Amino acid sequence: MEQYQIDDMLSNLQSYLESWGINTRRHFRCLNPDHSDSNASMKYFDDNKCYCFGCGAVYNLVDCISSLENVDRKEAYKRAINKYSFSDRKVRVEKPIEKKEESHKNYEKAYSVWKYNLTKNSKAKEYLKQRGLSEETIKRFNLGFNSFDFGEFNYNAIVIPISNSCYTTRNIDKEQTEIRYYKSKGTQSALFNPSALTNDKPYCVIVEGEFDCMSFETLGKNCIALCGANNIDKFISADKRNDKIYVLALDKDVAGIKTTNALKDYFDEYEMNYIEFDFGDYKDPNEALVKDREQFSDLCEEMVYDVMKCKERIDRKKLKQDIEM
Repeated sequence: MEQYQIDDMLSNLQSYLESWGINTRRHFRCLNPDHSDSNASMKYFDDNKCYCFGCGAVYNLVDCISSLENVDRKEAYKRAINKYSFSDRKVRVEKPIEKKEESHKNYEKAYSVWKYNLTKNSKAKEYLKQRGLSEETIKRFNLGFNSFDFGEFNYNAIVIPISNSCYTTRNIDKEQTEIRYYKSKGTQSALFNPSALTNDKPYCVIVEGEFDCMSFETLGKNCIALCGANNIDKFISADKRNDKIYVLALDKDVAGIKTTNALKDYFDEYEMNYIEFDFGDYKDPNEALVKDREQFSDLCEEMVYDVMKCKERIDRKKLKQDIEM
């Protein structure tokens, strides 16, 4: 198949989902079989992909067929071809197309407005207080508040800037169950607080979600968020210091464990140093902070101690190797 035929085939995702009774105008339950989605956290976007704001899965037409029809991707690809035949299309001659540089919407002005909105909204401020974040952390990460209009309902949410062209949100209305998460339209997940990979701190904690990252940062601990368990490629390709000691503190669910093991394999392959962070019986670091701040703080201090002991062993080993040479 030509590339334009593949693109045409993949563009049928919306109609395919709706043929399964899925309302593509709203969030729906994640199609990732490894994600036990108790709340609707996946959304279709007009780039012909579905994004899950819970586990970070990104699905195209083939992935959705594979999941919904319980077949492997090879069989799903065959079914996509059979279902969306090109026999009735005329063969077109491809003309050279000048590749345009991808443009992204800039939300800097919106961030300023939403940041101001936060200062005036007591409910939003109380929500962040309940999540255990310090005032300094809230200001440093430029958190804001906005009420998004989805036509049938309003979505009141904390806005978390990821970059100038990407943000994610968290619903603060317990009564509003239509949407728990939402991100800027047409953008894919990026790493949150990527400077933690290149600064002069001897370690970097790796977590899944933005609130988990800000939980560590609230206690003064250097941390980065993958913004989804499946966002490992972004981490691998990011600028980072290989001499840091990486601390794995991902969620304890199936997706988190899978990501932890994948990162271990990556670190082992490239001989990078890492340790694991155990935050007890809680599902993620933010819950650990909220439920028992003192215990979580003590665990963080133990983590720093373990990092320094690890660094000492590494330095001694390196010194020994230098002497033997």
